[in-house]
Amino acid sequence: MSVFTGLDVHKEYHHATVMDEDGEILRQRRFPNSLEGIKSFFSDIKGGEVALEASQFWEPVYDELEEMDFEAKLAHPRKTRVIADEKIKTDVRASEALAQLLRMDWLPEAYVPPANIRGLRELLRRRVSLVESRTKYKNKIQAELTKRRIKLDGTPWHGPWLKQLQELGIEPVEDYMVIIRSLNDRIGKIEREIKERAEETKEAMLIRSITGFNYFSAMTVYASIGEIDRFPGPKQLSSYFGVIPSTEQSGGRKKHGPITKEGDRYVRRVLIQCAWSHVSNSDSYITGFFERLKRRKGNSVAIVATARKLTEAIYWMLERGEKFRPGG
Repeated sequence: MSVFTGLDVHKEYHHATVMDEDGEILRQRRFPNSLEGIKSFFSDIKGGEVALEASQFWEPVYDELEEMDFEAKLAHPRKTRVIADEKIKTDVRASEALAQLLRMDWLPEAYVPPANIRGLRELLRRRVSLVESRTKYKNKIQAELTKRRIKLDGTPWHGPWLKQLQELGIEPVEDYMVIIRSLNDRIGKIEREIKERAEETKEAMLIRSITGFNYFSAMTVYASIGEIDRFPGPKQLSSYFGVIPSTEQSGGRKKHGPITKEGDRYVRRVLIQCAWSHVSNSDSYITGFFERLKRRKGNSVAIVATARKLTEAIYWMLERGEKFRPGG
């Protein structure tokens, strides 16, 4: 007899519902979020499918279930509307809804990247987190200078400017600089690793052949895509990155609005930054597209459309295994 388990995953605990082929609930229980808790709950369940919703804590649970020979499936949180629309939103009802969707073969699944892509994503996220921390302490130093009405000559955080800063002898600034130097060391180490991995990754090097992309941005886009074969075409990839216009249709008339902003907002920001860099440093067909559009629509609309154009180019480059061709 096949069994279907819905697992509502939380930081401290899980709620699970086990259901048979007829929809009868065989077990409902809350248990700790630990390997021991999972093994204890599933100890007398022999195989079957387990659905869990994509959340901050899904990865270790997913891996543990696979190691125990369960067929783990990751539910797409935005598409699993039945959970969000429950009139009584409880963890038990959420796990029950997941089990029902699984049993009826209606579960909208999210993409589960291979282990190497998941590891790369974690490395990239760590770099972003460290850079954000460094920016915070740099801002604190700038605030100390502003408070004291101190203006330094030169470009901030470079050569003479840094030398002047170090000569001031301001205690809070010295404390923050110790942290910044430590962060610089860790960020540098991660960036060297990203560069080494990028040079060994064909897909990342293809993306990097586009003017405006460096090792980090190329790896960020590659890690988000994972396997290009999961996208039927460039439109689906653009939709995944949230750079397509939203559409409203009423009475046979279609109206386009702002971009959908689906997907990872950080990757979308990287794409737009790369689009700006591209149109500033290249005379490619994509730059020509931007220049024509900005005259009619303005910079902000044109650059988002250019990011979409870059996304389409990336799709075909990865699909065909070809470097970027500036002439189109």
